[in-house]
Amino acid sequence: MKALVGTRKFVWLCSHQPLTVRLLAATAGILTAAAAFAAPAEASPVDDDFIDALNHAGVNFGEPGNAMSMGQSVCSMLAKPGGNIAAAAQQVRGSNGMSAGTAKMFTTIAIQMYCPTMLADIASGKMPTVPGMPGMGGTPGMGGIPGMGGL
Repeated sequence: MKALVGTRKFVWLCSHQPLTVRLLAATAGILTAAAAFAAPAEASPVDDDFIDALNHAGVNFGEPGNAMSMGQSVCSMLAKPGGNIAAAAQQVRGSNGMSAGTAKMFTTIAIQMYCPTMLADIASGKMPTVPGMPGMGGTPGMGGIPGMGGL
């Protein structure tokens, strides 16, 4: 019974308001309902795979959206003149406060997920210097892979 009385008071209050107030209230209600039922933005399958790979590798990346945009920017870092994996990892490390090892792991996963053609170029030796990758000739202190002449 109290609910009925409260409803009547609400209806009386609304009906005695100026038209502009009623229109504003109705617009606010419609916008609220539209926002509540709006479809959430979905990440691409590559983005989902990237976040999964980071999780499986134990990389603490913070906000997933920030990690995805940083991962996507690794390709452009490598494409710059003089760009290499170590420089990209250093930039990732500086912007996210990661350790050197974590930043290298993040960069490696980003290359695998977002720039597979760059990964193929690296594997075929098209990048002149690739410091920081064990077994590659440009790495200080690494003599290459034993038994593999020329590496």
